[in-house]
Amino acid sequence: MKKRCSILLAACLMIAALTGCSQTQTVEQTSAQTTEVQQTEETQQEKEVQTFSIGYPSYLQESQGEALVLEEKPEDIVVLSNSALQILVACGIEPVAVTSPHVQIDYPDWVRELPVISTGMSDLDSESVISMQPDLVIMGVHLKEDYGQQFQDAGIPVYYTSEGPSITYQEVKEEAITLTESFGTKEQLEKMKSDFAEVEQRAADFREKWDSKQMMILFGAPPSYQQTSKGYLGSILAMLPFKNMADQVLSEDSRTAPLDLESLLEVNPEILFAISPTAQSAEDLQAVYAEEFEKNPKIWSGLQAVKNDQVIWLSNEYVTSKGVHIIQSIHSLIDMLEEKFAVN
Repeated sequence: MKKRCSILLAACLMIAALTGCSQTQTVEQTSAQTTEVQQTEETQQEKEVQTFSIGYPSYLQESQGEALVLEEKPEDIVVLSNSALQILVACGIEPVAVTSPHVQIDYPDWVRELPVISTGMSDLDSESVISMQPDLVIMGVHLKEDYGQQFQDAGIPVYYTSEGPSITYQEVKEEAITLTESFGTKEQLEKMKSDFAEVEQRAADFREKWDSKQMMILFGAPPSYQQTSKGYLGSILAMLPFKNMADQVLSEDSRTAPLDLESLLEVNPEILFAISPTAQSAEDLQAVYAEEFEKNPKIWSGLQAVKNDQVIWLSNEYVTSKGVHIIQSIHSLIDMLEEKFAVN
C-alpha cells in the first residue's frame, strides 16, 4: 500500500513539473511572439514615417493615382509649374531650378535668381533637368506624354499639375490645398484655406449687391473662341452675378470652343468679357478689337454690349491658371467691376 502511494505521489509530482514547464514555455513563447509583433509594427511604422506622399486632387486621380509616394521627402526639386512654385515658396521650400517665374506673380527676389529651365506648352529643356539629378520634378500634365518617360528612364520621379485655360477655380483651389497638405505645415494649410474662404465670401457679397447679367466671354484677338463656365475665366465669373450664355449654346462638357458669330448675335448678351493670350494688357486688347469693330460694323454694332459700352477688357492674367494667384486675380476683378458699375 505504501509502495503504491509512493508511486502515485511520484507521478503527481512529475505531472506538476511537466505542467509547470509547459506553462513556462507557453509564457515564454507568448512573450516572444508579442515582442516579434511589436518589432514588426515598429518597423512598419518606421517605413511609413520614412515615405513621403504627395497627394493628387480628385480630378487627376483617375489618370495619375491617389498620390506620388517617395521613399523620403525630396530636397532637390525642379519646379516647371508656376502654380506649384507658388505653393512651395509659401511653404518655405527652395527649388534647385524653376520655369520662368510669371511676371504678374509677386515672388520673393530669391525666386527670380534661381536657375531657369526653358519650358513651353509643348517643349522643355529635359537634358538640363536630367543633368541636375533632382529627386523630384513637378510639371504640367500636358508635358507628360513627351517627357514623362525620359525622366522615368533617368530614375527621376515626376509629380504632375493641371494648368491652362480650361482648369476651373474649384480645381485650382483643390490642387493648391492638396500640395500645401503635402509640403506645408498645419498653420500654412489653415492660411491657404482662409485665403480661399475670404475671396469666396467677397464674391458672394458682391453677387448679392447686383442683379444677374447675361454675358459671354470672347477669347482671342480677333475673337475666335468663346468660353463656358467650365473655363478658367468662366468659372471665376460664375461666382459673380453673371449668366454665361455660352453654357446654353455649347455642349455641357465644353470649356473653350470656336466662336459662332451668328449665335453671338442671336444671344446678344448684355455684357462681354474679352481676353487674349497675345494681349499683355487690357489696353492692347481693346486696340485690337477696335480694328475688328471697324472691319465688321454690321456684326458688332448689333450687339447691345458694344453699343452700351459694356465690354470688359482684361489682361492675359485671366487667360490661363496661375495657381493660387487666382485669389488676387478675383480680388482685382471685383475691384474693377465695383468701380465700373458703382456697386455700393
